[in-house]
Amino acid sequence: MRIGVLARLHDVTALVIPGVAHAGFVIDAIDRGGWRSELRSAIASGLPTLGICAGFHVLFASSDEAPQALGLEIFTGTVRRLTSAKVPHMGWNRVHALAPTFESGWAYFAHSFAPPPNLWDTAAVTEAPPPFTAVSAKRNVWGVQFHPERSGCYGARFLKRFLQTARETVYAR
Repeated sequence: MRIGVLARLHDVTALVIPGVAHAGFVIDAIDRGGWRSELRSAIASGLPTLGICAGFHVLFASSDEAPQALGLEIFTGTVRRLTSAKVPHMGWNRVHALAPTFESGWAYFAHSFAPPPNLWDTAAVTEAPPPFTAVSAKRNVWGVQFHPERSGCYGARFLKRFLQTARETVYAR
């Protein structure tokens, strides 16, 4: 199984858009590299894709973090700035699964922006004030607000499930 690196997008089994950045920077890098149409086309064709934190944000139409930048428009809604007293929000919070594909558990978050909890594609939420979407899912695309690589066993199980789903998707074609 190959995980996507933009230099060889046509030859990957799955794509991960990482999340340690500013959403505007990621969108700008995608556009400067000429990847927007290829990414949208690959995702539309069924390429299993996972967006993490800022990589999750670019999958939306827009974000308060970079209001001038147009996202990839895979998920509905706009990523909003958190309204809690303490921003950035950093630490462990309980993720409550709303879809049977996902499980509830404790995950590690480090962010100042997040999608609202009432969006069409919301698959899991967290109640850390304020409540927000922790996971979105739409066909072959998953996005997470938390950092699975920092979320211990819960994050490892999440990543394993994504890779398993990606593998099943590829073999089903």
